[in-house]
Amino acid sequence: MLCKISFSSDSQIHLPTSYNYIIQSILYKFINEESYANFMHNQGYIFNNRSYKLFSFSNILERPLLIDRKKKRFVFPKDISLYFSSVDNDFFRYVFNSIINADKYVNIGQNTAVISKIEFIRQDVSQKEIVAAMSPITIYSTLLTPENNKKTYYYNPYEKEFSSYIRKNLIHKYIALYGDDPTNDNFLIVPKRDIHESIIKYKGFIIKGHTGTFEIEGAQELMDIAFCAGLGGKNSQGMGLIVKEEILKQK
Repeated sequence: MLCKISFSSDSQIHLPTSYNYIIQSILYKFINEESYANFMHNQGYIFNNRSYKLFSFSNILERPLLIDRKKKRFVFPKDISLYFSSVDNDFFRYVFNSIINADKYVNIGQNTAVISKIEFIRQDVSQKEIVAAMSPITIYSTLLTPENNKKTYYYNPYEKEFSSYIRKNLIHKYIALYGDDPTNDNFLIVPKRDIHESIIKYKGFIIKGHTGTFEIEGAQELMDIAFCAGLGGKNSQGMGLIVKEEILKQK
């Protein structure tokens, strides 16, 4: 499922250019059930000793009014919005209950805002879709240099490994969620247009990914995971949320 949250402030909203941690923290704070919050923070869904939180969120949908490159900050309008998605309806239930019972104001970094609207959006997913990456899709490998140092290599959408590794990542997410292999594990992602590299910092670490329009095709099991949990890695850090292009055209 997909959810859109809108925030309103009395003044322009100032955020660092890498604001993913701020948005992630807001979503975690919305989970008002202790055991579930602990599960999402500290455990997640496990496969091969890897934890998958199986939710994602988008970039802020509105364009910044100003980019202060010296201070590395965005100045957004007073009203902003974003998408988030999850495989787990409990996630939405806890977030929604928290929102309707919360104090009036929400802190977005050093900004004070109110939640002006929350909208749940149904995406009827077929086995072939044109999608927009609303936050960068990242997929990578950890390699050893000749000096025996570890190096992270991020794949771009035009390398064959990009689609192959995203497919493997979806399979691992499926197994982590359901405890078994999907009955069909076909999946392919192809870049279509407006592909742009994005570089963000998350807790001091660099993450590279790509936004743009993609065509994805695959087994229904993996297509559903892709839309709910996000494509590629680092989803719970605000990477890889996708939305059907036709839904964006309706807005």
